[in-house]
Amino acid sequence: MLAFTLVVLLAIGNVSIVQLLLRESDGVAATLNVAGKMRMLGQRIGLETLAARRNPDPPDPASTDLSAAFEAAHDALRFGGHVFGLDIRPVPAALAPQLQDIRQAWLRYRRAVDALADAPVEAPGERAAVADLTRAGADLLARTEALVDRLVARAKEIQRRALYSAYALFALDLLLLGLAGWVVSRRILRPIQTLARQCRALAAGDHGARSSLPPGDELGELGRALNDSAAHIEQLLQDVEKEHAALADAQAMFDGLSANTVAGIYMVDETLRFTYANERMADMLGYSQAELMDGFPLERLFVGPAYETVRAQALDRFEGHETRTRYECAARRGDGEQIELEIFGSLMKLHGRPTLIGIMFDITERKRAEVSARRAALVYAHTSEAMVVTDANGVIQDVNPAFTAVTGYGPQDVLGRTMSVLSSGRHGEDFYRAMWADLQATGRWNGDIHNRRKSGEEYVERLSINTSYNEDGSVNCRIGLFSDVTEKRRREASIWHQAHYDHLTQLPNRQMFEENLRRSIQHTRQGGLPFALLFLDLDLFKDVNDTLGHEAGDQLLRLVARRLSECVRSSDLVARLGGDEFTLLIRDLQNPDDIFSLADKILDSLSQPFSLGGHTVRISASMGASFHPRDGDSDSELLRAADLAMYAAKEQGRNHFRVYSADMRGLGPARIRPQSG
Repeated sequence: MLAFTLVVLLAIGNVSIVQLLLRESDGVAATLNVAGKMRMLGQRIGLETLAARRNPDPPDPASTDLSAAFEAAHDALRFGGHVFGLDIRPVPAALAPQLQDIRQAWLRYRRAVDALADAPVEAPGERAAVADLTRAGADLLARTEALVDRLVARAKEIQRRALYSAYALFALDLLLLGLAGWVVSRRILRPIQTLARQCRALAAGDHGARSSLPPGDELGELGRALNDSAAHIEQLLQDVEKEHAALADAQAMFDGLSANTVAGIYMVDETLRFTYANERMADMLGYSQAELMDGFPLERLFVGPAYETVRAQALDRFEGHETRTRYECAARRGDGEQIELEIFGSLMKLHGRPTLIGIMFDITERKRAEVSARRAALVYAHTSEAMVVTDANGVIQDVNPAFTAVTGYGPQDVLGRTMSVLSSGRHGEDFYRAMWADLQATGRWNGDIHNRRKSGEEYVERLSINTSYNEDGSVNCRIGLFSDVTEKRRREASIWHQAHYDHLTQLPNRQMFEENLRRSIQHTRQGGLPFALLFLDLDLFKDVNDTLGHEAGDQLLRLVARRLSECVRSSDLVARLGGDEFTLLIRDLQNPDDIFSLADKILDSLSQPFSLGGHTVRISASMGASFHPRDGDSDSELLRAADLAMYAAKEQGRNHFRVYSADMRGLGPARIRPQSG
């Protein structure tokens, strides 16, 4: 009975809804029809008005009612009513503004029509009236078109709603039919089908399947019992799945750790045999992975005291004294090489049995580095060579004891300060600028520096600077090593002075003179000014030596050296070649004739009396000169030319000066100069 009632109600509802949709559709169609007629009427009124201008016949009586028809259509759309044989409902409020715009456009259009009708034919104002009528007609047409478009859109919307309503009606029909079927089968068919589906789902493994039978009868109680059983089974399966997921995560984590290339991972059972070793472990120990995992005993790996250490540590963990530990010991690889290992281990349960699991690191290189670092620290602390470590900007970071021994400054005096604390002030900015340029370019510098100790004493240090870089190429630190070479440099300077200076007169000797002569030649070749070479031999020196003795002769030579040095500039050079022979290098001559005034000055100075103890002696000198590059381009040529000029002066008589000329070559190299006056 209930099912029949539902079917009847469904039929009545369907008919009512269809009728309602048809009425609404008819109303929209009528409204759209009237709006279309309004658009047509507006065009027709304008056309007939234009036609009446060209046709003198009286107008068609039917055309006079067009305006009234337009206004009737407008009022019907606005307020509702009967027009053109159609019942019209008012347009929705949303379209009222458009109707008002059409009303305003219609009034403008009517005024334009009346103005054209009153205008004389072919009068000057006719064209303007026609233009006004055209614009007003176009405006009215546009506004009626807009209304038609809105009505068309509304019609489509109504059709869409009607379609949705049809869909809803169809769905409602299905729902009601299903409800009727449910009412028919609810007590028998549906419960049985529900239970059957649940049983099939449970059999297929879907333990989340549940029945929703209402309690109160046998089928309902059976459904409740099945639901309880399925819930219990589902919970059990979820717990098992969580455990499997946790195991899978742990296995994945372990596999990831095991695959590392840094640490060896191991497992050891109670018999102190390996049960697991990763590939890194095998590489580290020099055995295959399969060999280690086949019950490899620890005593083969650790020998002697090392094995006792490992065994004691393992037993402590197995006995529960410790759960985790860390220690270092030596091991022997498969190839016999000894390595150092760092071992970490923890106690765990595996298949119900205690197992040690841990990691091993090969620290052989680290141990070697530590030994090397300790040795380096010993060297750093005990070497006699001073060491200083600075940052990239020269700020002192560390010093060794030898630094304090050399400079007198302790760490507390210099840490955080720059190396300028040692500066003696003898080196200018150019010196340090060049040093930093070398450090920036090459990272190295070495050379002698004059520094000052804390006591204020100045000393010479031999300094060598090297730079340590970071991996990115930036400066990590700079390391300076230096030693006090003050005495060494003094000895070297003394040896050099002895090798280059005459011990009697302290003038440059022959070796130093020849070196300076060659440098002067090179300087002139490179664009420098000419220079003059003067060769001087003392007259009557042998008589003084023979009469007053060698000591008086030596004293005379020292006095001659002093007078010669007083006659020349600081840039010139006076040297003693040996015996009573002296040479002078007069550099950068602006005018070669200047040499004559200098020669007169020298000869006059040497002709003055010399006081030798209780004796007064007078001597003179014979002197010759040659010029570079005029008289030769080599040191031997210049010496020979000056020697010939000096010989020519001596031949001319004592206390004379001659400049070399080509005619002196006749004296020839076979001539032998006397060694003394």
